[in-house]
Amino acid sequence: MTALIAGILILLMAAGFIYLKLKVDKVVSGEEWIRKIRDEIDQLILEMNQTAERNVALLENRVKVLQGLLDEADKKLQILQKESEKSDLSRQVYSHLKKQTAVPVYSEPESPVNESVDEISLKSEDTSFSASADPASAARVAEDDNRPLKDRVMDLYEQGFAAEIISQRLGASISEVDLIINLRTGGSV
Repeated sequence: MTALIAGILILLMAAGFIYLKLKVDKVVSGEEWIRKIRDEIDQLILEMNQTAERNVALLENRVKVLQGLLDEADKKLQILQKESEKSDLSRQVYSHLKKQTAVPVYSEPESPVNESVDEISLKSEDTSFSASADPASAARVAEDDNRPLKDRVMDLYEQGFAAEIISQRLGASISEVDLIINLRTGGSV
């Protein structure tokens, strides 16, 4: 009986050995390893292609967004350029208006030949500073802050003050004063 058990055990051991040898040969076989490596490499290549396609799609989307932003920036630059040209044009108009307001504040009557030089110089002093002849009213106009700027400008202008002096007294720009005077006088200045 012991021989029988020993025989069965040897047989089981031989079957186990053969089974394990086949498994090991299958796993260790060169062709099986090559096939597994190829499968893994194919899987890696597939994942890399998918990742590359996704990245390319993201980059294309960002390029489209950037192109849209560039187009919008170009439009804004064109608008800014147009506004700058308008501003330059308005500066030119104001400077042209300023040049046009170089009108004398007084008109001196023609002096007869009989008058002496002293009388002529006294007359010219009196008329050339006729705008400042009444400093109280000029100060009143300049300090009357309750009235609109256009009224204060016109009061000083009607007293004979030049636009430069009016702008200094009222703290307004010369262009602003010129514009108020031209609008009020119908552009005759």
